[in-house]
Amino acid sequence: MALLTITRDSGYADRKRAYKIILDGERIGEIRNGETKEFPIGPGMHALLLKIDWCGSGTVEFVADPDERPTFQVKSSLRGLSVLFALPRILFTPKAYLLLERTS
Repeated sequence: MALLTITRDSGYADRKRAYKIILDGERIGEIRNGETKEFPIGPGMHALLLKIDWCGSGTVEFVADPDERPTFQVKSSLRGLSVLFALPRILFTPKAYLLLERTS
């Protein structure tokens, strides 16, 4: 079994709310501000995304080897002055609200 690790950055935006973790179309848990969560997953191809309400991240596809630890980091895209443009981001690019990237 592989072990999926997701770390959520600590930030001002959404700090009181949880992000839903969706793997292969099924909700496997949630993650809160500053948390790191681990989930056992089967080997093979997977699709990962995180959501908050109708917004979220884009889907990231990855292959997990049996003894691998795929690791991802998620954070809100509302940083610095971009907080001033939250409404257009939510309305026009909801899949870019969360930034999800694989880390080493």
